[in-house]
Amino acid sequence: MKKLIFEELENILNEGMVFTDERFNFQQEIKNVSYYNYETFSNEHDSDIIESNITITWKVGFWLNRFGIENLIVDVEKVQGSFTIALYDKQSDELIQETPKDISSFNWTFEVDDAVLNKGGSLYVSDLTFDFKNQICTVSFA
Repeated sequence: MKKLIFEELENILNEGMVFTDERFNFQQEIKNVSYYNYETFSNEHDSDIIESNITITWKVGFWLNRFGIENLIVDVEKVQGSFTIALYDKQSDELIQETPKDISSFNWTFEVDDAVLNKGGSLYVSDLTFDFKNQICTVSFA
């Protein structure tokens, strides 16, 4: 019976916990942004996203156990900002219209590429890739 109690106590002590703190919340303006599969409802115009001003809010947590750190957890909370859609005439390639759009008006699912923090290294968002068709934002770190 004592052995069973000891094993259960050992299992409880070895269980991990997640550690987060508001000091591990970050907000970063991203210059390297790619956009894919944005479709306009016009057969007469070609569209292109010509400029953007995007800020990402993300945070880091740690999965800890009594032996050390098991995992680094990166959680993207939201993206904010705007991008501009340019419509061009298909025949003349002339700019017809520019329309600003709010990036947060889309319901994004965030996929985080490998976020690795090496000893003495740093961890910053390096680029964002928005796939409008699937509403996925891929976040890459460097």
